[in-house]
Amino acid sequence: MESLPITIRSDEKGYFDRECPNGDCLYTFKVLMKDWEEKVSDDEVHCPLCGHVDTADKWWTQQQLEQLNPIITGFAENYIQESLDKVFGDFAQSTRHNKFIRVTYKPGRRVSFSNNPIGQREEWETEICCEKCGTHYSVIGSAYFCPCCGFNSAVNSFNDSLDSIEKMLESLREMKAMLTDKYNADSAETMCRSMLESSLGDMVSAFQKFASCKYDELSGKTSRVNDFQIVDKGSKLFEKETGKKYSDWLSAGELAFMELMFQRRHILEHNNGMVDQQYLNKSGDTSYSLGQRIIVKEADAHSLLAILRKLGSSIMKLQVGGDSDGN
Repeated sequence: MESLPITIRSDEKGYFDRECPNGDCLYTFKVLMKDWEEKVSDDEVHCPLCGHVDTADKWWTQQQLEQLNPIITGFAENYIQESLDKVFGDFAQSTRHNKFIRVTYKPGRRVSFSNNPIGQREEWETEICCEKCGTHYSVIGSAYFCPCCGFNSAVNSFNDSLDSIEKMLESLREMKAMLTDKYNADSAETMCRSMLESSLGDMVSAFQKFASCKYDELSGKTSRVNDFQIVDKGSKLFEKETGKKYSDWLSAGELAFMELMFQRRHILEHNNGMVDQQYLNKSGDTSYSLGQRIIVKEADAHSLLAILRKLGSSIMKLQVGGDSDGN
């Protein structure tokens, strides 16, 4: 059977749509068509969100499949009709002068086949170039893996996480008003307070992942899960490998505030925010007494976010031996 050539159009930026075949994900993203043709392997494509790996022929979007179905059906019907016309037409022709048997064949109505190009959604704003293989892809929201090589960019993930947290913090008042209208003032207050408290854990987790990946890259070692949730320990690990510590980039006040917020995050996650003696001993926090509950202020969350951005920016530039592009 002859092959069916499918024409695929890119969007105006040269990208075309892909969709993760993992049924629990179905994440839609775009890949620069030139890179898909020249760089991406037929045997291995990675989902930017969940990391699922599959062969290149599995990444059609639902919209593309809807456009493909009538093309494939029309092609198959057209092919069958042409085959029937040829077989029975030739057979009828061969019996035209036969004395014993004569077959006549009247071709059926010709099936109309239109091979229209497969279009794409409108182009998106966020475009990423993999720092390892140079593949260009475009996403909405967060992305963690390169679709071509599967590289997980700690830098991109860290920045995306902080951006998302910042937008959530900036939207708290709007969300509180919306939740009050939908539920009531008490429920809205509780939910927004929970989101604010969770932001500390989200920031610490994002920094832990970023710092751990960067340290492993610089040292050739594998850090432990919680190494960078302990501020002093993380600083010493970087100092040992690069000669640079956190206090080279942060003021004494910023460093003390970071340590305090990391301790408050710990007590919020592991003791529901209730102050115990261990917290008082480790944090040196004199604003709370034993048995009280930690209160997170929006200003504190914004301050920690700014400090982690500042620290992360400096860590990104680190090289083994202490040389970097920044101070």
